[in-house]
Amino acid sequence: MFGGIFGRQKPSPAPEVTPEVAEALVRADETVRRGTDELGYATAEFGEVDTRELAAALTQARTQLREAFRLNGLLLDDEPETPQQRQQLEAGVLATTAEVDRLVRAPASAFANRRAALRDAPTAIARLRAESSDVASRVAEARAALATLSTRYSEEAIVAVANNPDQAEALLQFTERSVGLAERRHTAGRGEEATKAIRVASDSVRRADELLDAVTDYEVEAVHAESILTAVLADSRSDIAEARHLLAAAPDPEVETAAAALDEAVTAAATGEASRDPFTTLSRLRASNESLDRLVQERRNRPERERRRAHLEAAHADADRQIALARTLIADYPGYIGPDSRTRLAQAERLLGGVALVDDPQAALAQARQAADLAADAAAIARRDLEAAHLREQEQRAGWGEDRRSGWGDDWGGGRRGGSGAGGMLGGVIGGMVLGGLLDGLDDFDFDFD
Repeated sequence: MFGGIFGRQKPSPAPEVTPEVAEALVRADETVRRGTDELGYATAEFGEVDTRELAAALTQARTQLREAFRLNGLLLDDEPETPQQRQQLEAGVLATTAEVDRLVRAPASAFANRRAALRDAPTAIARLRAESSDVASRVAEARAALATLSTRYSEEAIVAVANNPDQAEALLQFTERSVGLAERRHTAGRGEEATKAIRVASDSVRRADELLDAVTDYEVEAVHAESILTAVLADSRSDIAEARHLLAAAPDPEVETAAAALDEAVTAAATGEASRDPFTTLSRLRASNESLDRLVQERRNRPERERRRAHLEAAHADADRQIALARTLIADYPGYIGPDSRTRLAQAERLLGGVALVDDPQAALAQARQAADLAADAAAIARRDLEAAHLREQEQRAGWGEDRRSGWGDDWGGGRRGGSGAGGMLGGVIGGMVLGGLLDGLDDFDFDFD
């Protein structure tokens, strides 16, 4: 009788999901709930047509949320999963909840901002009227500043700001009309139109303020340009004197022409008329100054460039000679020169061939010298190979019945072209060696002809 009660087993504890998965599910559910609330508010204020995109996004988000809860249910059921399966299910939950957030958050926030703007419309309208009044009070000040500028600077110099007060006044009038429109639309309950009018008015008053700032800033910038002009004139006169000193030592038509152009610009800039347009005068003077500076600097660097070029040409020629020597040794005695010499020769040829592609003169010079060193090593190794072959031939001569062929010929196919292996090698390269009694018994030596 007690089996029905005491025989019942305790249910096994439900598997737990990770905190990350749990947090993602709660966040996604809250996002859909708040998005649904925002859709209701936005539809009431802006109508169903304007809120269609948010409604569609919420429909897709609910589908994704249901899928996230389904996957989480699989994690919580009694069916055991392998660690890999649990990892895949958790990844699926995180991916679907992230999609919920992507679908809803941006459009819902946009409508929330629009509704906030509508609520703040009266405050925004009052603020714009105050800002417009402040900017309007500066128009007279800007006109006075412009009149002062016109007495000091030429008409061409102030053309960039000459119409700024008039343009600012026109923008302020447009601002007032836009603010009035916003106020009427807000009173009539047409909040979206009121918000648009407020944005337009805000942009207009900002542009008017910037136009008036430009007039004030121009006066400061013009005074600054005049002070810079004085310094540039002094620097230019110094550059002209330096160029003439350079020309006295080494005449140069280009430098002479640039110096004359700068001298002319300095003379023009020193006149009172030039100071009425300091910006244009400064630009012309700088252009002439930079042109002369570039040419003078180029002439100063020319000896160094020529020295580097001469060094590079010498290094290149040396590498050519070293490569030619090594190449000749290998070509004339292919059967006696081993792989080390050939490898260094190939490296030298590759490096020298790439010298022309190196922009840095010092790096190009170093590469040419490295090529020469490698080629010299190749030639030295080739000579050692030949000397080793000669020693082996001497040993073989002592026991004449042994194999008469020597050196690398056994592996690379013979000795010097057009003659016997050892005889050609000794006659062509190691001419100073004593032949001894090698010529005795030539009748018994087998010659190999190409």
